[in-house]
Amino acid sequence: MKTKRMTPQPEAPTVTVAAASPQLSRQLRLEWIEAGSLADNPQNWRRHTQEQLQSIRELLDDPEVGWAGVCLFNERTGLLIDGHARKSVVDPKTPIPVLVDNWSEGAERKILATLDPVGAMALGDAAAYQVLVESVQANGLWVRDLLQTTLRDLDAQAAAVEDPDATAADGTPSQVLAQMECQPFEHHDFLMLIFRNDQDLQMACEKLGIKRVAIQYPGGKQKIGLGRVIDGAKAIRLLEDRGVKP
Repeated sequence: MKTKRMTPQPEAPTVTVAAASPQLSRQLRLEWIEAGSLADNPQNWRRHTQEQLQSIRELLDDPEVGWAGVCLFNERTGLLIDGHARKSVVDPKTPIPVLVDNWSEGAERKILATLDPVGAMALGDAAAYQVLVESVQANGLWVRDLLQTTLRDLDAQAAAVEDPDATAADGTPSQVLAQMECQPFEHHDFLMLIFRNDQDLQMACEKLGIKRVAIQYPGGKQKIGLGRVIDGAKAIRLLEDRGVKP
């Protein structure tokens, strides 16, 4: 598919990448290209969830963030290498930033196979990430969900490194993030549901996927119960997934 080049905004620079020999030197061009003219790579093995696409859309629409990265395009094959999700959530006529080069088909396959796995090799510092998150103003639901999920994953990763043989039971609390969907540094509009009998409470918990949790406080104290603060939009999605229509 022929890509439709747009007028660079601002003027697109040419980035020279040094190599061990002059024959291996490359020139990468930053161009603004209409999203709809960029062909997906049939060998792209990444599958993007709706949650990921919604998070990307929120960040691209955030006036403080926007396009904080670029897509990767191989002009020799006419195919994208990276950025399939980002280009899919914008209008096809939207010019988006694309890093362009001329790789062989073999090099293209190698980049596809290694780009994400190499990045995933890095270990995250859960405590440092929590400090960072507490300084971030995240108004969008999907981005807040992303931050909280990342905190949980980092906490689980740290626990696995400390004790590889340990198996966490379902509902085991995070040592970094309290078992709540909402954090005290955020602004919330909320509703409170009151149940007058255990049967109604149990039914609501089953519909919303709420299970008993044990929260570990500093000093070794624990609190066990069903009281939860959950994200309203996530609750609606769960109800709809379970066939409960408003």
